[in-house]
Order: sequence, then structure tokens, then C-alpha cells
Amino acid sequence: MKPFRNDVPERMFQSIIAPTLVALLIALLLGAISISRIDAAHTQARGASFVLETSEITLKIEERFKAYRQVLRGARALFAASQTVTRDEWRRYVTTLRLHVDYAGIQGVGFAQSIPAAELAEHERRVRAEGFPDYRVSPRGARDEYSSIVFLEPFDWRNQRAFGYDMFSEPVRHEAMARARSLGVPALTGKVRLVQETSTDVQFGVLLYLPVFRQGLPIDTTAQRERAFIGWVYSPFRLGDLITGTLGDAGQHLRIRVFDGHNLSADTLLFDSHPDASPADSPLQRKTLLELNSRTWTLVFDHFPGPVASDHAPLLEKLAVVLIGSLFVMLTAAFCVSRQRTRELARTSASLRASEARYSSLVNLSHDGIAALDGEMRFTFINPRLARMLGRTEKDLLGRRFDSLYPSHDLGSGQTLAERLTRGHATSFEQQLLKADGSLLTAIVADTPDLDAAGRLRGVIVTLTDISERKQSERRVQYLATHDSLTGLANRPMFLEHLHSSLLIARRHKTRFAVLFLDLDRFKEVNDTLGHAAGDALLVETAQRLRRSLRASDLPARQGGDEFMVLLHDIKTKAEALGVADKIRQALDRPFTVEGHECRVAVSIGIALYPDDGGDAETLTRQADGAMYRAKTAGRSPSRGPHTGRPAG
Repeated sequence: MKPFRNDVPERMFQSIIAPTLVALLIALLLGAISISRIDAAHTQARGASFVLETSEITLKIEERFKAYRQVLRGARALFAASQTVTRDEWRRYVTTLRLHVDYAGIQGVGFAQSIPAAELAEHERRVRAEGFPDYRVSPRGARDEYSSIVFLEPFDWRNQRAFGYDMFSEPVRHEAMARARSLGVPALTGKVRLVQETSTDVQFGVLLYLPVFRQGLPIDTTAQRERAFIGWVYSPFRLGDLITGTLGDAGQHLRIRVFDGHNLSADTLLFDSHPDASPADSPLQRKTLLELNSRTWTLVFDHFPGPVASDHAPLLEKLAVVLIGSLFVMLTAAFCVSRQRTRELARTSASLRASEARYSSLVNLSHDGIAALDGEMRFTFINPRLARMLGRTEKDLLGRRFDSLYPSHDLGSGQTLAERLTRGHATSFEQQLLKADGSLLTAIVADTPDLDAAGRLRGVIVTLTDISERKQSERRVQYLATHDSLTGLANRPMFLEHLHSSLLIARRHKTRFAVLFLDLDRFKEVNDTLGHAAGDALLVETAQRLRRSLRASDLPARQGGDEFMVLLHDIKTKAEALGVADKIRQALDRPFTVEGHECRVAVSIGIALYPDDGGDAETLTRQADGAMYRAKTAGRSPSRGPHTGRPAG
């Protein structure tokens, strides 16, 4: 018999392993050749699709700027058709353009007037007489020539920040404006930060200028154009809004970077659709130049790897190759193995015994708690990990009921657990358990009942996974998602959620409430003189004073920057809302001590009352914002009161 036993491995190799290996090598060779050809064809098709898609995006950007030039030519035509263009005519023209619908990325259409130094005082006097008593050309300072933004529509709060700004005083804008005036053609600036930008969602921008000349004067030469020149019609663009609108669904798998000129550096970067991505992540890249109004942009496209529709067919083809090869190998192996069935059964028995030993080791070394319970839910076995999780000894737990570890408020759940397991239903659930020191352990409990032939519960296997740290992290994430990290007040999403809830309650019960919009005046002076750390400290103190000025049922929130909002519940009259606003104003008018310096700020407050000033969240916040702005433009005096509702007239 001994020669027979020594011959077994050789015969097993000849009858099973050798034929299976030959089949595997054939399948691998043919499969590798097939998959290589599939990949080559797919790579070629993907490259062609990438070039086509990026070319279409480049063309869209170019076509958008052509449309923007036509908008400016239409604006210049107003000056050619009329000796004097009034502010109302300008507003009606821009309104009919529907900028927010048809011209994504454009922030407005404006007119900047050229002002000789000798006429500056008369210009400011004339504009103030139009109803803008605080108007002045900024920045101040002696210069040979000034410009001023006198028309800019839509004239919303963002664009009002640019009213009276001398763009000719800033070098990048100056270069484009001088080029437009000298050559009489549209001119695009380099990379700038728009005056309209706030501290949130900051984007770089560019401006497009078109010169305006006096009607009837020759403009054939540079000197003639200088004499006939009166100003520029222009449009500011936020690059993020402009470029994102051209990407569409392609933005999910394409990264586009726009550089001003040929130099690809951080200083010339105008826009990056995925600023956190690494160029090494892109298998495809393409650079192309775009000429826009005498300025060159370099567009760099990167393709992110990921599943797209065109990948399905190659993947299916590869799967088919793998399946065919696998089937060939499996059939060969199955045919050979069928002759060794009896010997494999003996090996299986030995393997089961080894598995039992491994199972015992795995249970004792597991990172999860594992326990066995009898039919009365008493512990009959626990692994070391479970004892450490509960801070108890094995002796303390054996014979004890599992549901005795439940907190007092969960004792009823133990009876429900026993009833479910008696019916043979296995499940997993989240449960708190008492540790030896009295603290609570939060765990995911998975149980598997063991029923005898009569359906009676013989025992239960329970595994416990400690998720205490994860639950704490979830609570922290939830807090950060709904609160401002600096002041601890509610953030804008949480405020809007409460506002929508208040609307539903007010509509159902016919009650009233108020929305307050607050903006700190002179806050920028604190930031500029004392630094951002002092500004942050002032905002924190402002939030504390705001809380102390409100009832516990009211909700204060930080809108962003130095802007806050307040939701006043159960406000019956406008007088009540005005009273709360005055209380807030008085609290914030008191001096602040920041880093050893005493400073003062004032607050502009706008009030919108439901349902008097609006029946939905958007209208109420817009009305409160508008009322705040009217309060701000009423003057810088700290004694002024808040403004409410819709403007008169």
C-alpha cells in the first residue's frame, strides 16, 4: 500500500492540476490579447470624444462673449440714439435684457463716465442732485483724470457697492480701458477682484469695456477718438458663474482651468472648476488658446476617470472574455475533479476540524464583542473583547440576563427582544448598555436565534460592535452642519428650515411672526485697523448680545460676514417687532472692548412681518433685506430706528 500512497500526488497532478493549468494558461493568453485590443479601441474612442467635448465647451465660451459684446453694443447705441441717456432709460434697457436668464455670469451692464480732474467737483454735485446725497468718486486722491461708474443695472445691493468707483485708478482695469479708448474696440481686462465681491463665495472676475464717443465727431485716428471720448459701457463677469454655466453635465467628469495669457501659474489662474483635484489624477489633458477681445486665454481641460455611459460596452466585452475563459477553466477542472470526489470528502472532514479551531481563535481575538445566550437570555459564553467593552469580568457576566444591561428607560425593549427571538427572527439594532462604571456603551447588536426541532428557543448568538465614538462624531457633524462655527448661532440653512416650519405653523393657526435682517456698520474699520482676529472677537460678542436681547423662543442666525438674521415667533403687531429691534440696536450701540481697544459699531435693521410683507420665505427675507438697506442708506447716525416692510410708494 505504501507505493500506492506515494503515487497519489503524482496521479493527482497528472489528472487534475496539469490539465487545469494548461487550460488556465490558454485562457489567460487569449483573454489578455482580447482585453488589450478592447482597451486600445476604447482609449482611442475616449480621446476623440474628449477632444470633441472640450472643443464644444471652448466654442460655447467664445459664443457667450460674442453675445456679451452685442449687449454692450446695444448699450452704446442708446448714446448714439439720444443726446442724453437718463438713469431710467438705462434701467429699462438693462431690464429688458433679462441678464439673470439669458446671460449667465454677467453681473450687470454699466456706464463709466470719463471725468477731467477740473470737472470732478461739478460731476459729484450733479449726481448728488439726482437723489444720491452720499455720492462721491472713490478712491479719493489727486489724479489727472478720473472715471466713475454712474450707471450699473441691476442696481441691487451688490452692484451698489461699485457706484462711484473709479476703475481707471486700478492698473489692470486701466490698461483695458485705455486700450479700448485708444483703439476704439472692445477690450477685456486681466484677472481682477470685482468691487461687488463679498466675503462669501469669492470668485475672480474680468470686465469687458466698449468705448462711447460723442455723436457726430470723427473717430478715425487715436487723437480724434481721444477728443470724442465720453466714457465706457462695460460689464463685470464672475468667472465661476460664467464658466460653470457652459459646462453642464460635463462638469462632473471634466476639470477646466482658465489662465490669463500663456503663462500657467497661480497668479494667472482665472478659474478652476475642481481646485482640490491633482493633475496626476487625469488620464487625458488638453490645452487650447482662446482669443477674446484682444486678450488670450489658455484653457486646460483634464478628464477625471470614472464610469460614464461609453464605458459600459467595453466593460461588458471584457466581462464576456473573462466569463468565457473562466468557464473554460472551470469545465476543465470540474471534469478532472469529479474523479477525485471520494478523496476530497476525507479532506473536507479534516478541513472542518481545522476550521473549528480557527473559529475559536477568531472569536477570542475578534475586535467585536461575541456572546452566547441560553433560552432564558442568560450569558453562557462571552469573548474577552466583550468583557473589556463592558468593563466587567467574565465571572460577573456569566448567568446574568442580557437585558439586565439595558438602561432603566429601555427595560421594556428586553421583553420585546425575547419575544422576537422566540419566533426565530434574527436582526440587528442599535442599543445602549450599562458599563461597570455606570457610563453607557452604544453598540450595534446582531443576534441569531437557535431553535430546536419543535421551534423552541435553545440559545442565541450575539455580536456587539462598539459605535460610541462614531455616534459622538455624528452629533458633532450634525452640530457643525446647522451652526456657524465662529459665533455658535444657527447658520443660514438651519434658519431657512425654521423659517419654513414657522410659515406652516402660522398658516395653520393664523398667527404672525417677524423676520429681522441685521448688518453691522463700521465693522470693516475694526477689521482693517485691529485685524481679523479682533473682527472675529467682535462678531462673537455681537452674537452674545443678540442672544441676550431675545426671548428663548426666538432664533438668531448668522447670515455670513457681518450680517445676521432673527426669527421672532408669535409677534402680533409691527410695534412689537420694532420694540425688539430697538432693544437689539441699543445692545449693539454700547462700546465693545476688543483686544484692549474700545470700538463702536452700529447696526442697520430691516423688518419683514408675516403675512403683511410676504407669504413665503423668499419674499420675507428679501423684504427684510430691502428694509435693512433702506435703514443703512438713511444715514450713519446710531440714533436712527429700524426700517420695516415694503418701501413707501
